[in-house]
Amino acid sequence: MSEHTEKNMAGIDLGILLGDLLRVGRRLVWLCVALVVTFSAVLCLREYRAYRPSYQASATFTVYVANPLQSEVRSYNTATAEQMAKTFPYILTSGALKDMVMRDLDIGFMPAVSAKVLNNTNIFTLSVTSGDPQLSYDVLNSVIEHYPSVAEFVVGPTIMNLLDESGVPTAPINSRSYGGAVKKGAVLGVAVWLMVLVVMAMLRSTVHNEEELKRLTNLRCLGVLPAIKGLHKRPEGAYPLLSEKSGHFGFAESVRLMRIRVEKELREQNMQVLLVSSATPGEGKTTVAINLATALALKGKRTLLIDCDLRNPSVAKSLGKENKCGLVDFLNGDIPAQKALHQMENPNLYVTFAGGSLDNAAEMLAREENKAFLAACREIFDYIILDTPPSSLMADASEIACVADGALMTIRQNYASKAQILEGVQLLSDSGLPLIGCVFNGVSGGVLGGYGGYYGQSYSRYYKDYGENGESGEV
Repeated sequence: MSEHTEKNMAGIDLGILLGDLLRVGRRLVWLCVALVVTFSAVLCLREYRAYRPSYQASATFTVYVANPLQSEVRSYNTATAEQMAKTFPYILTSGALKDMVMRDLDIGFMPAVSAKVLNNTNIFTLSVTSGDPQLSYDVLNSVIEHYPSVAEFVVGPTIMNLLDESGVPTAPINSRSYGGAVKKGAVLGVAVWLMVLVVMAMLRSTVHNEEELKRLTNLRCLGVLPAIKGLHKRPEGAYPLLSEKSGHFGFAESVRLMRIRVEKELREQNMQVLLVSSATPGEGKTTVAINLATALALKGKRTLLIDCDLRNPSVAKSLGKENKCGLVDFLNGDIPAQKALHQMENPNLYVTFAGGSLDNAAEMLAREENKAFLAACREIFDYIILDTPPSSLMADASEIACVADGALMTIRQNYASKAQILEGVQLLSDSGLPLIGCVFNGVSGGVLGGYGGYYGQSYSRYYKDYGENGESGEV
């Protein structure tokens, strides 16, 4: 076994495959339920249509040897009854008894007839099963009448004393087995569901770890943000922010490590305006943008965060603020530039909200007023972080790329396809904007999730390597 996950002979990483199975399975639980219900309903319907009631008429006898000298010996009678039960199928199929009964009743077929003996006794039972209760009773009486004469040639003369008979049966001996149909449907549904999961897991083409991310994009990973449980319970639906005292130590340390790396790249490449984008919606670009801006402000850098996602603004919602007096209002001439700058609790952090939602966002972002606004902000702030729409879906990111110095891609683990990621990176690169790296978001440390102490250890290691200011050497 390697230091990572054992691979099978086909080269498939079993750990990754299992993780994909679990993730796909969680998303497709509804499919499992639908398949189970469908198969169970189909089998129950088939059971309903295929059901044919069966009626059984039976009679029980005591068997005695006809010889008076032997009839009083229990062992002889028991042996005779056992011999009758064993030979009955051959007698019935030989044709003699069957022909007698069919001629007697004038029927064209013979219902199922069986015989059995109670162990170590001379109690013998004949049973006739048919879909017609009257026919089963009539055949039973005919068999009782003709059987002794036919069996005499096989087991010798016998006497059969009737102990009990069922009469004409009134209730079927079988019933519709809906419980069995439901069980079979559940098994078939789960089996088909598992096959679907295996196929989908093997066809998944997402990024699972940092190694795959680097091979795919050839970009340096500047941050790894862990997946945090329970986010769906938060009213704003965003990740915990760095400024929150929420107890997510691993997340806070990962953000600080990201800030160290990103700031180092910006300083070395003399960049001030950083565009943060992603390939597809839902990868957490707003989370990255907000927390990066917060981390820079906490470090004492005058930082401006601008929500440039005018089609789907989310910065204000994530910060628990009202989305008003923002970029759209300024570009429309409704407010001056100063009104679009909102100071946060941290005096070094300013935010320009979107101020509205637009369909012609690309046209708005391309206006000269926007370029002039950013040029003026360069004189005031140390760093400007631009939260832009996904690059592979909209042209907005490309439109605003001309006023940025560099770009940072946000890529969520096991989310966007590799083709979508490559398309997003290519579109940003085609705009002529340098890509300083990427952030790997929503990362789980294992197949079942949880990141343990990895992120805190990574932060300590890079803190020691680069220092608090992102420079080489210990603090």
